[in-house]
Amino acid sequence: MTLFGAFNEVLTPDVLAKIASYEDEPAEKTTKAVEGLVHTVFGGLLKRTTTEIGVNQLFSQLQKSGYDGSLTADLSAVLKDATQTHTVITNGNEAISRLLPAMKSSIAGMISSYAGIRNSSAISLLGLTAAVVLDVLGRQVKEKKLTADGLAGSLFDQREAFINAVPEGLFPQLVEKVGIQQIVAGVAAPARSNAPSASVRPASATRPIPASTVSFEPEPDSGSDGSAGKWLIGLALLAALGVGGFFIYQNSVKNSDNPSEAVSSELPANSSDSAAADTVARSLAVPVDTTARPVSTSSTSATTATGVAVANAGATDATFNTALTTYLNDPIQPKGRIFGLTGVTFAPGSLTMTPASQGQVNELIAMLKARPTMQVQLQGYADDAPVGSGVTNKALSFKRANVIKQQIVTAGINYLRVDAIGLGTGVKVGELGKQPMRKINVKIISK
Repeated sequence: MTLFGAFNEVLTPDVLAKIASYEDEPAEKTTKAVEGLVHTVFGGLLKRTTTEIGVNQLFSQLQKSGYDGSLTADLSAVLKDATQTHTVITNGNEAISRLLPAMKSSIAGMISSYAGIRNSSAISLLGLTAAVVLDVLGRQVKEKKLTADGLAGSLFDQREAFINAVPEGLFPQLVEKVGIQQIVAGVAAPARSNAPSASVRPASATRPIPASTVSFEPEPDSGSDGSAGKWLIGLALLAALGVGGFFIYQNSVKNSDNPSEAVSSELPANSSDSAAADTVARSLAVPVDTTARPVSTSSTSATTATGVAVANAGATDATFNTALTTYLNDPIQPKGRIFGLTGVTFAPGSLTMTPASQGQVNELIAMLKARPTMQVQLQGYADDAPVGSGVTNKALSFKRANVIKQQIVTAGINYLRVDAIGLGTGVKVGELGKQPMRKINVKIISK
């Protein structure tokens, strides 16, 4: 049984009815809020266990607060007593304040809007739900004799079940509010309670120390000659640092100002898209074909802030590039317009982009680099999740959008400027009625 099955066993219709009565909220809305909070708290704890401190803190919270399954063994009886119920809520909210600091208000606001209940009720339900989630986890620790690392691993074992269980209407907001994009995308892992601090950098990744942070002071027991020698050594080191810094600066300026450093990325000839070349900056770190090929004279180009020209790759990409550039350059057009990344496709049921898709992703990256204030939201749709795989279309649609986001972030764009959400199958109304969608859209949040 998954943890979510255990939660459902505890939150029976009778229990939910008592909770609704205590909060003086409609039963249907209360049920929706509690279910949303179960997933939100679980997602928050998943994120917490990606750090060593978080792993230890969660395990310690379960031990010190006595969460061992005794609360949920007969939750219905506890809820009959208003005083006991209040105590459970208070303890749960205190635990959330420790485990998910500064998130209580934002979570309550999200659930209040999602379920249509009062904000005060959402805060109260957050405390109660947190206590239930922690007690179920505490029971697992007790029964399976889990260590802190075992608990973290157990939570991550439920990652796929978590993604598939989150209500579709809550999924995008939950991912954004709790900040679990990396977890949903499958690129985060549980930390170990005895792991070295993440702040310790490997030797290969050490950064040069600025000259202003280096001090040279003579030792008090040194003679005058030794002191002078140390001062001379210090001055020599400072001079070396200065020369090195100047060389690096000059080299970076030369590279950034030299358009001949651009390289060309060629789309495969057997692609359904046109095979004209895309020119991208070397800093984008995408696979390239250095063979020189003529670029179609019909291609429209845009010049980025770094001086690198971007040529459209084919008719489909040219349409996207031209339409988006025209929109961005028109100050009268309001933000919020949506453009389809029609040149981006994925292999059926997978997270693998087709080779022809890279050109349009590169164009979007170049536009983001050229416009520092531009912010976008990638909206994924999918209708081809493999049957029997346990992966839903909603999860697949988010993961695909996040694949593109990770490419954009890797290219040097601040992750705060790019949001990725999954909208599941989606439907559109056309001549054939409602049709499932399989695509990626770009919504312009800020121009």
